[in-house]
Amino acid sequence: MEQIYLKDYVCNAEIGVFESEYGQKQRLRFNVILTLDYSSRKSSDNIKDVLSYEVILEAIKKNLSGDRLNLLETLANSIAISCLDYKQVEMIDVQIEKLDRIDGSLGVRIVRKKD
Repeated sequence: MEQIYLKDYVCNAEIGVFESEYGQKQRLRFNVILTLDYSSRKSSDNIKDVLSYEVILEAIKKNLSGDRLNLLETLANSIAISCLDYKQVEMIDVQIEKLDRIDGSLGVRIVRKKD
């Protein structure tokens, strides 16, 4: 097994259930780890033979571009589903933090495995 990850990626999104969170964007920090099974992969130095880190970025952007979300849990689960669709991905660890709600951060972390 191998892992690829996205660490400390920050972007702005409108998300949350509180009235103060409506109509304004806040900073979200993402840490995502994909555990991959490359047992059937031929060993090479070719990008075609590995899963690109872009998969994680695309999943985040795709799931933030739709309807407004209330819960970080919903966003994290949607990102997990998007990434688990790739055959090489066996497990995903998604952590999302809100950076503007308190001094520090608060958030959610989920881990999902392929069925």
